[in-house]
Amino acid sequence: MGRKYIKIFRNCVLSVICIVLVVFMIIPDYIMCFFSRNFYFREYIKGSEKIYFLGTYHNMTLDSTPYSYLNLKSVIENLRPDLLLIESRPEQLKNGNFADGPGEMLYSHLIANKLGIVVKGVDWWSDSGKNVPNSTNPTRDEYINKNILKEIPSHKKVLILMGSAHVTLEEPKLEQAGYKRGFFPETAKIKLLKVHNKKLVYPKGMTFYIKKRINYEKSCIGTVYKTDAFKKQASIVIQELNREVKVIEQTGEE
Repeated sequence: MGRKYIKIFRNCVLSVICIVLVVFMIIPDYIMCFFSRNFYFREYIKGSEKIYFLGTYHNMTLDSTPYSYLNLKSVIENLRPDLLLIESRPEQLKNGNFADGPGEMLYSHLIANKLGIVVKGVDWWSDSGKNVPNSTNPTRDEYINKNILKEIPSHKKVLILMGSAHVTLEEPKLEQAGYKRGFFPETAKIKLLKVHNKKLVYPKGMTFYIKKRINYEKSCIGTVYKTDAFKKQASIVIQELNREVKVIEQTGEE
């Protein structure tokens, strides 16, 4: 009889340990997702205009956490904004360099194009003065804000996708322009981010535009990029873009 109770007790202990392990595996991801949604996904309202600002991570992939390219695709498809603003420079987009900026911007741009959504770039930086690669400063932030405010008028629903650091940097500037932060419940965020089609595939054009940017970056070394810091950064970017091309070719485009 004693052995029976010992066996039951042992099984109960093992069950508790398994439950605890599962909880500790799940909770960190949930907390990270919850934090990202609440801190980096915001809504602003001014009259009939609504702005949705979602902060991205520049190391995102098709299936990364706390959210991925597929989540960005879902937000664009579910929200169907009149205008998508991304962290790319306006003049580069006009010249057809759609891969300007972080990788998730090109992905989102192509998804929006497929849906007939207008896409505009709002970024700015220059290889001059105190500008440093992979960073921001008051001058850049001011240009970004001016570009955002220039593009928003006449659009009822705008989605802004930029690196997560820009979410907090832009909030006071948007509020100063009359855009008040609205009540954006967790349930609404989850609904917008929810992925329905989990097929891991890139939109058509990713490889083409990345290769186009690689050629552009090569042409800039020693011409547009004259400081050692920007020349070095261009070389790093080219290496990263070449790696990305290989990943996309292995995964496939639509």
